[in-house]
Amino acid sequence: MTVRQIVVMLSLAVQTAGCTQAMMANRSFLSLSVVPAPVPPDGYVVGQATHVQFVLVADASPRIKGVGLNRGDALVILLPAAFRRNDASPIRADSDFNMVLTKGWPQAPVRQAGQYRIFYDAGMNTIEARALADVTTDGPNDPGIKTMHLRGATFINPAAGDYPVELRHLGSDGSVKTTWAGKISVLPTRMKARLAPTNFHLGPGMNGDFQIVEPNQDAPLHFGLYLWNESGEPINRVGVASPDLTRFPKYTGGLLIQDSNGDNKLDPSVDRVVGGIIGTAPPGATGQVASSPTADGKPILSGEMLRSTKFPAAAGGGKPDPGLLPIAFHSGNKPGLYRPIVELIGGNSYQFTVEVR
Repeated sequence: MTVRQIVVMLSLAVQTAGCTQAMMANRSFLSLSVVPAPVPPDGYVVGQATHVQFVLVADASPRIKGVGLNRGDALVILLPAAFRRNDASPIRADSDFNMVLTKGWPQAPVRQAGQYRIFYDAGMNTIEARALADVTTDGPNDPGIKTMHLRGATFINPAAGDYPVELRHLGSDGSVKTTWAGKISVLPTRMKARLAPTNFHLGPGMNGDFQIVEPNQDAPLHFGLYLWNESGEPINRVGVASPDLTRFPKYTGGLLIQDSNGDNKLDPSVDRVVGGIIGTAPPGATGQVASSPTADGKPILSGEMLRSTKFPAAAGGGKPDPGLLPIAFHSGNKPGLYRPIVELIGGNSYQFTVEVR
């Protein structure tokens, strides 16, 4: 992305101008994007538990630094009063259950234990992460904090609409170091179709996005996406097939096809086309291909990919992950950035980046 989190129909990208004059008075704000969390599939819908991500640093590349905290600093979200606390979900100060700081890609938390605690102020309806020690942007924390993921059914979404929100980086003395301003968009219903990036097939801290490879080389890690339908159910048995530019000229990088008849073949003439890939590459590049990885000569379709055994078995490790679509990528013959955009018809899209050197 720059911020490439779930761009499209649900464009929750924030424009500072959309905030109230009271919020903007006499201060300089950075623009804040608030996007749906990868899971659950309805964390942005009216009446559901609030599961959203506050994006502090727009560039998701692991090579771009995020935010660091000094001991005693805090990152504070000033939620609108309309977002009601869910008393059934207690605040767990010494856990990342309610909120987690992340490095900017899925399954990559900044370690909570020993580094920060979570606090809630009912009078102000604020939730914060306060540093117990210096949270640097290097070492195990590299590249630093890029997003704050509000989760744990800690709040309940209000009526549909756009709600101004402010996020502050406070020093240990209470001084305001940085302020971000944006909006949280709550939708009346789920999107018709939705996808979100994931690395559950790879392992904690790993990232299929932003890989660096040689020309004409298979990327060593598969991309991963969760797919959901309008009911919030996983879309299984989807794979990546070759483009059909006559019927789907937009999808130059391939088609997302659901194997409707169960024959383990992806045929757009008989199976359901649910989306596609918009290929973007350096000028003149050839040979770049997105495809489904295979096992025993058959494509690994969504819902068949195993969640990494690096996750506990109780959390699904080693088991087929519903809706998880793996995508293999082969680089082209030119150096530069390859940025395939994967899209669901009637839904949203996500752009991956592979750098060829």
